[in-house]
Amino acid sequence: MCKHKKNRTQNNMDNIIEKSRGINKDYNEEIIEFYRENQSYFDNFDINNEIETIEEIILIKQKYCEALESKAHYKELAVILKQIFILLAKIKSTSQKYDYYYQRALFYEGILLGRQHKYSQSNQRFKALLINDPINKTYKNWYQSNKKKIIDSRLSLCQTNVMIIASFTVLFGHYLFGHFDVQIMIFVFLLFIGIFSYTHFYRKRSIKTND
Repeated sequence: MCKHKKNRTQNNMDNIIEKSRGINKDYNEEIIEFYRENQSYFDNFDINNEIETIEEIILIKQKYCEALESKAHYKELAVILKQIFILLAKIKSTSQKYDYYYQRALFYEGILLGRQHKYSQSNQRFKALLINDPINKTYKNWYQSNKKKIIDSRLSLCQTNVMIIASFTVLFGHYLFGHFDVQIMIFVFLLFIGIFSYTHFYRKRSIKTND
């Protein structure tokens, strides 16, 4: 009975895969509607061991990832990506399409991490992608954009810390440093000017580079 049920599920999956070949996978609304209509089968991916079927499921899931990213449904995107990597592990040594699908999954994961403001983790993925495809403009743009956001975040943190120190020195410097408060205030002021000047210069240079 269990075997019969498994065979029936496999047959249903085969029918769904066949039906998927007739939809426009580049049209987000169509792939979302199709995937959600058949989600119970796509989520039950552990029953599939045929390489071609797994490849088809990965393709559908990756197109679904594109649609989810366009809709900013990042939580669901993270779940689907985990499923894709599980499926990829099944075909790592047997599928000629493995490398292509793996690179695409890594790309979607890099995008997801970037959208979640995890820029360093995102750049780990794009750095790996650039090793295999160093002239890919999309990978380069994402890598440079993440790098800029990482530096901007650090500079903003430095600015905030300097402003706090400057305010604290003005208010309490005399009590804490005695007759050295003037020298401390001058040092903090120069540090303040330096940080903001560097930030302004860096951002101005970044704009010119992007242009």
